[in-house]
Amino acid sequence: MKRKHLTQFLVTLTAGLLLTACTSTGRIDTDKFDFQENETKPKVSADAQKVVIGLTYIPNVQFAPSYIAKEKGLFSENLQVELRHHGADEGLFNSLISGNEHIVIASGDEMLQARSNGLDVISVGSYYQQYPIKVIVKEDSAINSIADLKGKKVGLPGEYGANWFALQAALKEAKLDKKDLTIQSIGYTQLAALKSGQVDAVVGFTNNDSVQFRLAGEKIKEIPLADKELPLVSANIVTTAEYAKQNPEVIKEVLRALGKGMEKSVADPELAVEVTKLYDPNLHTPQAQKAALETIKATNLLFAPQGKVSLEQNLKTWEEMSEFLSGLGVLGAKVRVETAVTNEYLP
Repeated sequence: MKRKHLTQFLVTLTAGLLLTACTSTGRIDTDKFDFQENETKPKVSADAQKVVIGLTYIPNVQFAPSYIAKEKGLFSENLQVELRHHGADEGLFNSLISGNEHIVIASGDEMLQARSNGLDVISVGSYYQQYPIKVIVKEDSAINSIADLKGKKVGLPGEYGANWFALQAALKEAKLDKKDLTIQSIGYTQLAALKSGQVDAVVGFTNNDSVQFRLAGEKIKEIPLADKELPLVSANIVTTAEYAKQNPEVIKEVLRALGKGMEKSVADPELAVEVTKLYDPNLHTPQAQKAALETIKATNLLFAPQGKVSLEQNLKTWEEMSEFLSGLGVLGAKVRVETAVTNEYLP
């Protein structure tokens, strides 16, 4: 899988969030970090089962639930959990299929595309309850709905991934065609493109692009994609059917711990940033920490849009997304959602 398709909802964060280059990839060794005086390293039994959770190619605060679960001892003592960040050019599901990872965080479209191409991947829990894509415009813009995009210039990273799928779904709901507006591929330059007037609107992530605009002092407003839920699923928790069948209690325990990690992140975003600092060497300046705090606050609204964390998946939305992506021609073989998505492992 090409780098531009590597879990775009998280990869795009690196374009501007921390304002510094990545200096760390691969496996994170937290043994080198000191614990607070009143804390001890979480206990793990001598015969604990190893579980590797894949978290894409760079540490960042959007993975705070995993970091919190690991560092605060939320995983069972019977599990030896390793959090692994992929290399920059590593396929998202390669290590999962090879057995070097057991669970990964991935977007719904990535999972369905992999499944449609014959990979034994299944989604066992929701990571984001709400789809994170918005159309972003200047605060004084006359654009107040998707319908208002007609005749306007709209920028997005490119014709791929979550931004592209979201725009197409929103246009379809508004009964607009791509030809009704000018779509520009602008890479990850949403802030500059909108600020300079190169485009009238950009498609971006509410917990990344919108955060960056506001941190830069730009006054913006977010335009919802539709009045109703679109046929799109964002971040979810993925494993293989074979691993889940052989290790149902492990899957349940991991989901329970990640859910608890989300709850702690929602309740205490400052804690989320502090724990993330153990994993992300870029969080060493007040500026980076402020950006991370604003990002996790926005991300917490995706974990718990109604104030309550839930990992339960909406199977109807998955069915609709499968049909939508099939209509776009991005799926291989037809995906039977009932065999690819399940809530049976929820704790």
